[in-house]
Amino acid sequence: MKKIITIMLSALMAVMACLGLTACQKDDNKPVVLNDIALVQEQYGIAAKKGNQALISKINEALIAIANDEMITVANNYGLKSELAVTSSTTNPLASANDASWTNLVSRNKVIIGYTVFAPIAYDVVEGVPTKGFDIELAKEVFDYLNETYSTNIVIEFLEIQWSAKEALLEGGSIDLVWNGLTITPDRLENMCISVPYLNNKQVAVVMSQNAQTFSTIEKMANAITGAEDGSAGEEQIAEKQIGSEYIKCESQLEAFQKLKTGTLQVIVIDSVMANYYISLEK
Repeated sequence: MKKIITIMLSALMAVMACLGLTACQKDDNKPVVLNDIALVQEQYGIAAKKGNQALISKINEALIAIANDEMITVANNYGLKSELAVTSSTTNPLASANDASWTNLVSRNKVIIGYTVFAPIAYDVVEGVPTKGFDIELAKEVFDYLNETYSTNIVIEFLEIQWSAKEALLEGGSIDLVWNGLTITPDRLENMCISVPYLNNKQVAVVMSQNAQTFSTIEKMANAITGAEDGSAGEEQIAEKQIGSEYIKCESQLEAFQKLKTGTLQVIVIDSVMANYYISLEK
């Protein structure tokens, strides 16, 4: 009888050990950045409707004015100090702008900022208002500076948008600014009025760790299912580098990240700022 019990206990322990190992292996399968894959280096800017130079001039002025103080404080809150692109010596290329975009904003006492949920840029949304994020805090510091400097009373209204609709929303006047990790590109410079660069970023390929060797090069990704945010720089990189055999559009970078974790996607291309933040939460 003792022998039977001993055999049963040994078998039970073996099963539990196997299940424990499987669980550990599963837990170890986490998103990782493929650092050896070189994708585009970029910078973020704040965008207004094309022609609204006076408004962006004021944004530039404020960014430069707070660069060595409030901006560093905000950046430290999100581990982004090393990524800052603007300093107190940055030149405002639109300093002489005199169109009506700034005075129109002042007369309304309100600025509408378009955003998408995108940590650590804008997140923890409560009743439609993001309560955390580098861009959210930076926007508040910028308009605090402008209100104090020009004796204005401009209130910020944050409006969640579809990223692919940002140009149309600016053009139609539904929003005044896109302030949400907007990558500066030649095409966007042609079609929008954009601030001086304020944050450095790059596009990165992210996979689950169990696939890191399988997809270690772009060539090895030939048959991969890829994804990125619709209208994003990541989407442009997937098309330009011809990454994968099947592409799935996502409404946001967060959705792409979540679909990677569930296995719907095998490779995603997103901002390094976001990738590093979310991967840090997995540890």
